[in-house]
Amino acid sequence: MARIEKRDVSLNAQLDEMEHRISLLKMQYEKYFTGLEKIEPLKDREALKREVRDLLSDPMKNPAQRFRFQQIKARLQSYELYWTRNLVQMERGTHPKMKFRADLKLPKPGDAVPEAAVEPLMSAEQEEVLRRRQELQEREERAYKMVFDKYIEARGKCGQSTDLSFDTMRTVLRQQVRQIKSTFGVESVKFKISVEDGKAKVKAVPVQQDGTPKAAS
Repeated sequence: MARIEKRDVSLNAQLDEMEHRISLLKMQYEKYFTGLEKIEPLKDREALKREVRDLLSDPMKNPAQRFRFQQIKARLQSYELYWTRNLVQMERGTHPKMKFRADLKLPKPGDAVPEAAVEPLMSAEQEEVLRRRQELQEREERAYKMVFDKYIEARGKCGQSTDLSFDTMRTVLRQQVRQIKSTFGVESVKFKISVEDGKAKVKAVPVQQDGTPKAAS
């Protein structure tokens, strides 16, 4: 009986810690979405998901703890849907917080604004930021397309199927980039096409600021 009670106390502490980490992760993502953080907290997110999976594999006998864990799991799943939706919007350039400042400049219907007070929808600085972002997206698109073309060519030479979707592969590559940036704390990732055991493969390599590959620790 003492061992069961000790286990219950330990599990309660673990659930407390899990709730705290979810709250911290929520704040980290809000900072990432608003631009205060440059790197997505994907490493912490994956670690939390692994802990949830570990608890799922160990059935809880205490009904109250089991109910509490289900609530925590549902809360994390709800946040994950929200985070994924925001990430997709960021990739498409349609995230609400990206448009917020520009929307503030828009006159409301019926507003009487003196001609001298009329300002451009975006400042020169904002236009420059938008231009750079668009250029970055275009470069990324070209880079993903180059990786895709080389991968398809390598698969063809290896006798593998080349019936692959560029959109699907681009989504997978973007996910790998986010995960590697979060894990290694780098701002750049390169992809290399290699052939191993007669099969073409894509390898993602984290790159340091000086341009050299970063070795896994």
